[in-house]
Amino acid sequence: MTNLTPLTEKLLQEKYAGVKSEAFHTDCARLAGGEPYEYVLGYVDFLGAYIDLSYKPMIPRPETAFWVERAITELKALNHPLRLADTFAGAGNVGLALLTHLPNAMVDISEFDPLLAPQIEKNLSVNNIIPERAKVRTASDIQGLTGQYDAILAVPPYVPYDALPDLDPEMRFHEPHLAFFAHENGHEFHRLLIEKAYGLLLPGGTLYMEADFDHNAAIQQMVVGTPWKSLEFWPDPYGATPNVVLRK
Repeated sequence: MTNLTPLTEKLLQEKYAGVKSEAFHTDCARLAGGEPYEYVLGYVDFLGAYIDLSYKPMIPRPETAFWVERAITELKALNHPLRLADTFAGAGNVGLALLTHLPNAMVDISEFDPLLAPQIEKNLSVNNIIPERAKVRTASDIQGLTGQYDAILAVPPYVPYDALPDLDPEMRFHEPHLAFFAHENGHEFHRLLIEKAYGLLLPGGTLYMEADFDHNAAIQQMVVGTPWKSLEFWPDPYGATPNVVLRK
């Protein structure tokens, strides 16, 4: 008999409706081995979108949902058909949130790891997104984006490689490192987006980009001499300002 912890009790209710089946005990062993709860549960909610995690993408974070929700509020105010991009998409959670809350939007969802293309397709299906509204592309950084967009949203890798020993064990041993690490002290893809996304945006378009709380000074320097009209740093739920908004 498995001795229940708060986490296994939560799993019992959320996944097994209170029934202690053989599968439940197997999942308890997975949790005891350090596997993230979200993988064992099999999904997360991301701003009302059901995000299946069968293919073990990076687990969508509440911190990401916090700024994406604000971006969605801005985009709703545009009140016209939108062409949007979710790049470095992982499970496609940002794109799914856009499609869920912006019925006038079409979204290109781009992810480098070809193993995650079926994950994104599955999430589009389970959220009943019609195929005409979303295109899934396997491509590095912004290479999968074509034409021009009202907005580009990006959660690029931004953890310096030398920070690996400091990561939580769940991140080190279970989540895909491809989703976390970047060269240039974590700024490899921030720099690329700052340099390249401008040309992919319509006049008045916006790049929304996740970063870390100690990246602001470096990002400010990267923007110097570029044609971007304005730079903003949006807060996370804890009062830091890691999230980057660049307007064309």
